[in-house]
Amino acid sequence: MIPAREMKEKARELGVPESTIERDYAQNWLLRHLSNLGMALKGGTGIRKAYIRDYRFSDDLDFTLLGGMKNESLKTQVVSAVRDAKEKSGITFDEEVVLEENRNGYEIVVYFRILRGAGSPLRIKLDITKPEKEKILLPIQKRNIFHSYSDDLTSSVSVYSLEEITAEKIRALFERTRPRDLYDICYLWGKIDKEKVLHVLPEKCVIKGVSIDGRLLVDRKSDFGNAWRSSLQHQLQKLPDFDETFDTVVEIIE
Repeated sequence: MIPAREMKEKARELGVPESTIERDYAQNWLLRHLSNLGMALKGGTGIRKAYIRDYRFSDDLDFTLLGGMKNESLKTQVVSAVRDAKEKSGITFDEEVVLEENRNGYEIVVYFRILRGAGSPLRIKLDITKPEKEKILLPIQKRNIFHSYSDDLTSSVSVYSLEEITAEKIRALFERTRPRDLYDICYLWGKIDKEKVLHVLPEKCVIKGVSIDGRLLVDRKSDFGNAWRSSLQHQLQKLPDFDETFDTVVEIIE
């Protein structure tokens, strides 16, 4: 494990809480040992870990299973990955993980400690979607994990394409109110193949019964604005202007 000093210095350098760096570091080691479980990484963590080095930080690890798996088998494999990550990294991961089934798949919470010896441990939430609840429409990519720390971590991970991540982010605007979706769409739109996004977006929406309507998004501007700072300030050194970001995304949607 890297020295505590390195984590604290990186937190100061990037202008984020130390807990953000702890979680990012622990995510990398956990992801390394989860990478053989037959699931594809997606969402904001997929962007940061596999496509854009030093992208915004992300709190959770989001996956879609590539094939059916029973609850107990999934939990057993995750526990094994946690145990291996603990042994190889020196991070104090709690091997007693909690798995809960929901309508879309599974939520697994992994607790760990690095800098803080007392008080509540930090946590990483794994959101795992069942294959029958999501259709992957573009080829899965195999990419190396970015690890911006001084110890040796070399591994690759199966991950959604950036275009499929973006399509799901657009769909998510009409399923929930999470400002990070606005940020990600605004950041990625000039860096991706837009035709691919527009090709898969309709089917992505059908799967979830979602309709894209820019007017509905505009009606919820205050909801996104109220959550903007609290949602993103621990993930970014400099928070972009909300109004500019929101207006850009509305233009994209329309």
